[in-house]
Amino acid sequence: MKKIFTSVLSAAMLAGIAASTTACKGWRNNFAYDIDFNADVNGTEIEFWTGFGSDINNVMGDILETFTKLTGVKVKYESKSSYDNVLNAVQLAATSGKFPNVTIGYPDHFATYVNQDIIVRLDYYFEHDVHSSFEPEGEEFEIDDFYEDYMRENQSIEFDAEGKGYTLGVPFNKSTETLIYNSTFFDWCATDTSGYKDTIYVPETWNEVDEVGQAILDMLDAKDAYGKYLLNDGSVVPEAPADPKSIVLNLHGISKWNDSDTEHKTSFKPFSYDSQANLFITALRQNEATYTYYDKEVKHGYVGFTSEDEKMTAAMNKIKTLYDHHTFGIPADWDEAKYGSNPFKAQKTVMTLGSSAGVANDAPSGNAFQIKAAPVPYFTKEHKAVISQGANLALLDKGSRKQRLASWLLVKFLSKYANGTICAQTGYYPASEFAEEGGMWVGTDVDEYVDYDSWRKSITPLSSTSEKIKAQVADVNIDTYVNKELEHKWLKFVDQPFPGSASIRTEIANATKYMLIDKMSIKAAIEKVFEKIPDYIKK
Repeated sequence: MKKIFTSVLSAAMLAGIAASTTACKGWRNNFAYDIDFNADVNGTEIEFWTGFGSDINNVMGDILETFTKLTGVKVKYESKSSYDNVLNAVQLAATSGKFPNVTIGYPDHFATYVNQDIIVRLDYYFEHDVHSSFEPEGEEFEIDDFYEDYMRENQSIEFDAEGKGYTLGVPFNKSTETLIYNSTFFDWCATDTSGYKDTIYVPETWNEVDEVGQAILDMLDAKDAYGKYLLNDGSVVPEAPADPKSIVLNLHGISKWNDSDTEHKTSFKPFSYDSQANLFITALRQNEATYTYYDKEVKHGYVGFTSEDEKMTAAMNKIKTLYDHHTFGIPADWDEAKYGSNPFKAQKTVMTLGSSAGVANDAPSGNAFQIKAAPVPYFTKEHKAVISQGANLALLDKGSRKQRLASWLLVKFLSKYANGTICAQTGYYPASEFAEEGGMWVGTDVDEYVDYDSWRKSITPLSSTSEKIKAQVADVNIDTYVNKELEHKWLKFVDQPFPGSASIRTEIANATKYMLIDKMSIKAAIEKVFEKIPDYIKK
């Protein structure tokens, strides 16, 4: 990814920052942009809220203890269990000032905080930052440290009078989507023994998803394999073989998809896609359609397509065709609320597309089969796009000068210097080349942690299935998604955030259900979605 380089703040931007410090009331003060960056913060206490689950909370607990050893700053850490819960908690505390000093969130969350006037613009902090004790010698903390694709979303939320974006957050835990496939099955199909060497392979395009999917369905029909075991000699048997390693595909208890059935929990489809919002948004992007846009003049965001948009319709028609051919499914097909990982592990599908941060959930118990990672399918090689997701760190407008400096140090530490080791333990992508290439902090207990690059290189065939798939997903990102040496490069995109963009995303996730499950026309499905979000439809 190309990097974005910092520049001197414009006069208009500085004026905006200065103006924002004058409207002080109640718990507010004007310390946000009046900090001594050389001050001693030892003994200072700050609050930090996230939306992480238990696995990541355990990682964060250890990292925050190390931060305290390095800086003397005490961090009162609290997880709200989900990003939406963090947003709601901060919103509720906006008038009282009882929100934390540091939080994480999505850009549309930060847009809400802008409206509530509780988020701090970070350009001042980047401009005045000084070398910290945990930074390696000669290392500085700059905007251009971070990947442009990740930083851009933090600079597309609030703008000065000249239309330049303020920096409202720093990238922290990032992910994208990847295709996870049953490599035991696909590797066997690639052998001469299978008889399907040229027709069943890991697809790269949506057309290939359909072609390969139909070849898989044809093979299962030809072999009368439903409800049975497909073995590596090409035979199909009704009972489990003595040697479990001989099983290529276990379809015991799994039936052929039949549209006339009302219950499909045990039916088979070759391909499954987790996030219906991501499916819709990515399909539009890959087909050069506009999802949403922000009108700077009226300071309002809108849906960027109509119910009859030709590019949107073409993209959705392809997805509907795949679905009608039974080569493509969504979690609702198996009565799952959000994810295809359970059907995938149960071998009701052999390909599942979801977040790179959750790939460990696709690992079957007992090594029932092996899994591998690949890039997501695309329509054409000229428009390869994959969505970039994950949260960013923000400073909220509260606290003494020392608390604000301590909060800034925490943002620096987590986003850059501890970022690689956090990602190595959680499956997220590093936010910078520094973290990706092995850079870490210096000082207390560094040897207890493994940097990101060392973790990737430490994976062996003997590593656990979950560790191997996390490393493969990391390789997909580095070798494919961010590889600028490719002839046809990938776009890791983030749609511009604005107040209400989360509401649009929530409703648009229903569009594919209306089209696929409810069999509505594309036009009718989109119009039904639009009825729920009238404020974001341009009149």
